[in-house]
Amino acid sequence: MAPEFVLAFAIGQKVEAKKSVEQFRDLHLLRENTSRTVDPASPQRSCWQGAGDRVSSLINKVDMKLHGEQKDTRWSIRHAFYANMGGFVLHPRESAAFPINAKQLHWLIKQGYVEYPTISSKAIWDKSKADGFQKSLTCLQTGWFIIQIVGRAIQKLPITTLEITTLSFVLCTLVMFTQWANKPLDVESPTVLTSNKSIAEILIEAGPAANQPFKQTPLDFIDNQSPSWLTEVQPHLRFRAGPRMRPLPRLTNDRFPVIGAGPDAVFLFLFTMAYCGLHFVAWDFSFPSILERNLWRASSITVAACAFILWVCETYQDGHRLGRWERWYAKLFHDDIGGRINTMEKTRRNRRFIPVWEVIVMTPVTLIYTVARTYIVVEVFLSQRSLPVGAFNTVQWSEFVPHF
Repeated sequence: MAPEFVLAFAIGQKVEAKKSVEQFRDLHLLRENTSRTVDPASPQRSCWQGAGDRVSSLINKVDMKLHGEQKDTRWSIRHAFYANMGGFVLHPRESAAFPINAKQLHWLIKQGYVEYPTISSKAIWDKSKADGFQKSLTCLQTGWFIIQIVGRAIQKLPITTLEITTLSFVLCTLVMFTQWANKPLDVESPTVLTSNKSIAEILIEAGPAANQPFKQTPLDFIDNQSPSWLTEVQPHLRFRAGPRMRPLPRLTNDRFPVIGAGPDAVFLFLFTMAYCGLHFVAWDFSFPSILERNLWRASSITVAACAFILWVCETYQDGHRLGRWERWYAKLFHDDIGGRINTMEKTRRNRRFIPVWEVIVMTPVTLIYTVARTYIVVEVFLSQRSLPVGAFNTVQWSEFVPHF
């Protein structure tokens, strides 16, 4: 029904993975700088320690060259995807094990509670059930379909609404493949990380930030998987779904994408508008009746307009949620506005991820969007009952071959 929303999830997950790579890169640089610090009180020991570090680094480089990627454990997007889908499980001393994401793992390593995981990128991909041949075959089939559509357009053959709708789904699928290219599929055996500290000791040492009762895992004070269906939507519904065990035995895959205002957000906006605008190609197509053609036109306009309104509302609220507008205002007018935002305002903004005004605006817009989208899908099949004669003709590929 709405592949652009699935694409938004894919792009959002990749954005989170790239943020994790940046965090671990900073952590790696910090650890390197710390290890290179010389202690003036014991120069002889620092000298030997530095020599040992250089020898160890040289051995690691030679080992990586000999064994290739098998020994490359540097944090990558593949590691981040693996972590955010629950690939790492923390097993504290005298405590039950529970899954952790990349942000929580970064905090645990930074605080010294766990060691950096030595699993390589190749080992992570070995856990994946993804089939490269199947993906290649899918891309080949979808690519051939796109070539067919282009060939029909060049030879001015009629294109049906079914082909246009299929083309829009195909384009979304290809972009999703690129976003999830490094994401493991259906991993069943996680990587267990042990800690010498109990979870009670970790929470006590974390301070007041960890005083609140957790809703998913004990490390909610680091990252509570918000926003998601489980944390923002499900509590307001009367039925209960999803895992009931606490801590969660696995991380849910229902986290809403928080893409921000970078190039990925611009790309998603442009692609969403292009996807919605693709239905305008069938503006003058042959329909079984004038009413169906007018309803198609109205639905195409409605889908594009609703998508734009949803984007404007979510972008505006996301800016307030992350304090983006305040930071931009401070940069433009050189004003320390961040210092004038009191604690109460910050708490209110953090608690209300989806404010009341956004629910009031987006609920009817979403319903209208759903009705329009449903009509487009239904009309795709209804219009097959009366097709123009040229729709049954195939592309004459011999016309594209030069003749002498």
